[in-house]
This record gives sequence, C-alpha cells and structure tokens, in this order.
Amino acid sequence: MKRALVLASGPRIQYRVLRCASECFDEVYILGEDDAYLLKRSRFCERFIAFAGDFSNLQQADLAEIRRLCAVHDIDMVLPSCSRTTRLLTIHGAQIGAPFYPVPAQDTFDALDDKWRFAGVCKDLDLPVPVTRRFETMADLHRDPELERIGFPLILKPAAMSGGYGVRRIDSAEALPEHLNYSPIICQEYIPGEELSSFYLCDAGRIVASFSYRRTLTKLEEIRVPLIDEHARRLIEHFGYRGVIGFDIRRQPDGRIAFIECNPRFWYHMEVAMLAGLNFVTLGCRLRDAEGGLADPETLKIRSPRRLCGNLLTPWRLNRAERAYLRYIIRDPAISGWAALQSAIGRYRLAGGQLL
Repeated sequence: MKRALVLASGPRIQYRVLRCASECFDEVYILGEDDAYLLKRSRFCERFIAFAGDFSNLQQADLAEIRRLCAVHDIDMVLPSCSRTTRLLTIHGAQIGAPFYPVPAQDTFDALDDKWRFAGVCKDLDLPVPVTRRFETMADLHRDPELERIGFPLILKPAAMSGGYGVRRIDSAEALPEHLNYSPIICQEYIPGEELSSFYLCDAGRIVASFSYRRTLTKLEEIRVPLIDEHARRLIEHFGYRGVIGFDIRRQPDGRIAFIECNPRFWYHMEVAMLAGLNFVTLGCRLRDAEGGLADPETLKIRSPRRLCGNLLTPWRLNRAERAYLRYIIRDPAISGWAALQSAIGRYRLAGGQLL
C-alpha cells in the first residue's frame, strides 16, 4: 500500500497534484490549511488532515507534527503543491522524516520564484526577457523619468504572487493607477503575440521530461518549440536544477520569444500532461527513487471544458485526448461542479488568460 501526503495551502493547483498523485499511489492524504478544505470533497482524497500552522512560516512544532503524521500513516512520499509548499521542502525537506518529491536548492528557488530576480537571471544568462523595472510604490513609478523606455502598453504585477493575481495591462499613461494593493511593483514591457508555457522535470541540471503548450480561451494544445527548449536548458544547467520548473513565454508574430516568468513548482494544467502520458508526479517519484521508465507523450489538443460539454451529444467529434479529459472531469463530480460554478460567475479570469 503506497501512500502520499500532499501539502496543500489552497484548492486549485493542489487539486491537480492530488489527481496526478492518485494515479501512482494507492492512497493520497491531504495536509491542508483552511483554504484547502474543499479538497476533502474529492473522491481521490483518502483523508483530509487540517493543518493549524502556516506553510510559509513553519514552526518547530509544525515540523514535528508533519514528522508524526508521516510516521503514523506510513507515508511513502511527501508532495508539494504550490510555491509555498515547494519552498517549505527546499528548507525543511530533510527534517520531515519521509522521502519527498525532488525540489531545487533554496537559493535557486528564491532566485527564480521572484519575478524581479528572475528577470535579472535572464539578463545575466543572455536569455530573451522584456525590459523590466521594479518600484516600491506607484508614486515611484509615476516619478520615473525612464518610463518612456518601457512604453505602452505595459504590464504591472507583484513580484511573488502566483496564478496571474495582480497582473494588469496598462495601455496609456492616463490609465496608470494611483495605488496598488501590493509592493514591490514589477513593471514590464508588453510583448505582443501568443502566450506559451513550457515545463520540465530535471535532475541535477539535466532535463528528463518536458511538456509545452499553447492555451487560448477555447482550447489547449501541445506544441514543440526547440528555441524555448534551448534557452531553458541553459538556465537549468546553470543552476544544476532538480525538480519541476516551468516558464511563461511570449512569442511574437515574427517568431521571437521572451521569457516572462518562471514557475519552479507544479502548475495548474499538469493534468493535461498526465493525459498525454507524462504524469510529472509519477516521473518525479521515480526520479527520487532512481527508477527509469520515462514515456514518450502523445501530441494532443483539448478544447475548453465548456466547449467539450457542448459536444456531449456529438461524441464522435471529440478526439482521444478530449474523451480522456471528459472522463477526468466526470470521475470527480463534486469538484468538477464547484469548478463549473466558479467559471460561470467569472472567478479566476486572469490578465493573460493563463493560470499556471
């Protein structure tokens, strides 16, 4: 009986980790903060354990409780599920008393998870990156004499929040807000074109699996862009990276690319990679246990859940991957119903259409 323990601070990306983990573990336990309580409703959650601490500020008593849970429930693997819990394992992984999913070194994670520091890393490695500035307040930005160098439209975003929260496109100087509810403020040149995402599983600076895709409001399709892989490999080798890492990229109509953000963690659409034959949870656990068996993924294209449901009466129009995705949705009706409600009321509509 193989058991996994997922550290969860919320319900969305964490749910994808749960589903991927359920494919390779007999039982999946959730150690969750208050915001993750919804995961208890999933039929794939064997047991939800409420966590009274704070994953971003772990105390010794919290660490002792995680060790106790790992011992009592005979946990075979502890899994992170977001930036907060990934960083927890970079710091405390060796002290939790159970094997844990591969993660990078703490200083590497901190350099890549911060949008301002990541832009600096790209510049140092001569990777394509938009003009990027950092301001403590909007007043500082308004006073900046070099704002014209960035030009309009431009992008404003926080340095460390994930999932696209706080990201705003500003089309003119008159549209610049007076205040924002976060600090510091990252101001970045807007790159026209399409938004791409590329994710990699790495071992000591070596890429062992990869999955890249393009997402629009109506579909998600796998893509392969050798130039992105080439640039990503340079960064991964530079840090001797271990674990999952992803990049948010813009590709202009003429083919030029720019690295916008880095996500040194699991991501929101990882279940699509699983449907293509690349379960990053399974592969990372095999990597942790020094096992082989990496699979070649299928190339896939999946329409949005809303459009898929619109074709339920004409199933012959669905491709193999779309049928598999519908089965994925139907197998967990409580969570799928909640997600449909959130979509219907307009929650989680983000600036770039992406939730990574």
